Amino acid sequence: MGYLYLLCVALMFSFGGTCVKLISPYYAPEFITFFRFITGVVFLLLLKLAKRQKFPENFRKLLRENWKWILFGATAKWLAYFTENYGLTHGLSYGNIVTQPAQTIFITLSSVLLFHEKLSPRKVFCILLCMGGVLCISLNGRPISVFVQGGNAFLMVLFLLSGTCAGSHVLSQKMIGDRMDIIDSNLSIFTVSSILSFIPTIPGIARGGLTAVTPDFSCLIAVIGFGMITGLGFYLNAIALKLVPFYIVPVIQSTMAIFAITWGILFFHEPLTVYVVAGTMAFIAGLVGLQWKAHTNRVASHRT
Repeated sequence: MGYLYLLCVALMFSFGGTCVKLISPYYAPEFITFFRFITGVVFLLLLKLAKRQKFPENFRKLLRENWKWILFGATAKWLAYFTENYGLTHGLSYGNIVTQPAQTIFITLSSVLLFHEKLSPRKVFCILLCMGGVLCISLNGRPISVFVQGGNAFLMVLFLLSGTCAGSHVLSQKMIGDRMDIIDSNLSIFTVSSILSFIPTIPGIARGGLTAVTPDFSCLIAVIGFGMITGLGFYLNAIALKLVPFYIVPVIQSTMAIFAITWGILFFHEPLTVYVVAGTMAFIAGLVGLQWKAHTNRVASHRT
């Protein structure tokens, strides 16, 4: 089920770039970041209400015990979203493909150094194969030089920073996952992130950045959808962290690039190129290699 949850998260997050492009004509990146966090908090509260789940009696104690990881995760996720939203608003719509490799490298190193998880050469090769397939699909034959010409070099650095910060947030979820309820931990992190993301909007609000704008229907739907994706997505992601190895998380999440390409083919009639086919085959081969290794290990453990 952990793999299924991660695939659902990848599916939801694949609409992130679309939401940013629908909102950005009306609001600056700092507003987009704040909207995503605050609506995510609302959806998490609605989920908590639907589950009829109350806050634990020792909730304040849990906050005091885990405040460092909560603050670390909240700050990291705020920076991840702000840098990504800025890059998507001012640059190419597919520029954020480099965030996944950056997140993968960060989490892989963290899993080995902090949790002493085994990372055999075969697993390294499979992860690299997955990453290579995703990049092949995302680039779709376009030269990498597009990313480093002119101002795009600065945007690429922002996307790499976004991926590293996103990996730091996943690390914080891993550290408090066994100490706090999943919804409560995400609510805590996203509430702090909402406060942090609100601060940069204050100058824009003072200049009338909200009252002077009349967003269209698609923009409003994108704002609501972005919050739903954020709240429910990280809820499922936190569940999955307890069920799968830490380094597998960014690998499966990278499939959102595949979903994004699929939406382009189905809804925007983009051509199915050899790069898409080759990248998909490479990604599937990498996933099969990882799962086959896990399957053989489980069989061996049962026999012993």
